[in-house]
Amino acid sequence: MDVLTWTVERRARLAERAELLRKELAGIEAEVARLEAAEVVFGQWAEATDGGGRPSGIVSPEPEPEPEPEPEPLRKLADRGWISRTGAGRYLPC
Repeated sequence: MDVLTWTVERRARLAERAELLRKELAGIEAEVARLEAAEVVFGQWAEATDGGGRPSGIVSPEPEPEPEPEPEPLRKLADRGWISRTGAGRYLPC
């Protein structure tokens, strides 16, 4: 292989590698920009909420109340057929 051929091939490989590195760098720069934006948003949130010490104004949904347990004696009477249970959970005499 002569020097000219080696030089041309080497330059082509390096040009391909440089293009890959440029693409990788662009991806890294995009991620850095997203992280910088996240830092700004978090900083504003921390200032507004005193570092999370004060409520942010975001309201969490309240948990649903647990259903009341059925009174055991009424259920026993319903099982025996002496009273019946309505769809609303109430008991009526049969």
